[in-house]
Amino acid sequence: MRKNNREFNLLLFPYFALFSLFVVYPLIQVIHYSFFKFNTKTFQFIGIKNYIDIIGDSLFVKSVITSFYFVIGVVPFIILISVFLAFILIKVKGKLRILFLGMFYLPEVTAVITYVLTWKLVYDYRYGIVNWFMELLGFGRITILSNPLTSIPALVIMIVYGSLGKPIILYLASMIAIPKTLYESAMIDGATEWQMLWKITFPLIMPTTLYIMIVNTIGVFQIYTLIYLMTGGGPFYKTTTMAYFMIVEAFQNSNFGKASAVGIIFLGIISLMAIIQYKHFSKEIEY
Repeated sequence: MRKNNREFNLLLFPYFALFSLFVVYPLIQVIHYSFFKFNTKTFQFIGIKNYIDIIGDSLFVKSVITSFYFVIGVVPFIILISVFLAFILIKVKGKLRILFLGMFYLPEVTAVITYVLTWKLVYDYRYGIVNWFMELLGFGRITILSNPLTSIPALVIMIVYGSLGKPIILYLASMIAIPKTLYESAMIDGATEWQMLWKITFPLIMPTTLYIMIVNTIGVFQIYTLIYLMTGGGPFYKTTTMAYFMIVEAFQNSNFGKASAVGIIFLGIISLMAIIQYKHFSKEIEY
């Protein structure tokens, strides 16, 4: 037994060594830096002043609210649309299913800059298809990405579509694993498609839903590149998220101490959200 344990620990050692080097050590360093005034000229201990300044920074508070706007706007739609599409695709067989899965998974493997440029063309004031439809319907053209009312919804649509690939595949795999006898019994009892979806499919795919919810919540909180390339945090800081705020503080303002403090608060918020989601939704899991 001891020999087996020794071999087991030896096999785990490379993982824990890399985890400590690239996760634990940087986290300790970030916590350390968050108590310093740290920029290209100064490295001075200031205690919790960075945290006090951040809490009193109206732009940071606004970035937190904006981050939650994105989470609330993106994650529920990813789950609902993915479940609906997977429920439809499970009835599609052969190459047609592969075609549809490829269509939705394509954004996952597309370079970010290519994906962004495509959507910039979609939202373009002169040549974009959205403004073309707006004009066709009798409405005037609008500057979608520079309009405070439409910038967040436009980014939400873009993020949702780009995030559907993996959830659809996960839901499809979960639905295929559900015993067909459950649906056959429900059909004998006169259940409709909607009732089977609501009473059988939804409860039995709850573990997948919980995983998708937590992973996508974390992912949406961390979105930076798309916002940087699409809106630059504008208009009027309307699309500035916590991740964007943190990176601007670090690499544009060279305020690494404040950025580190933002990162710790950021980590705390994401961890709290994940714990709340797990505690609440894991109670509804059925096996």
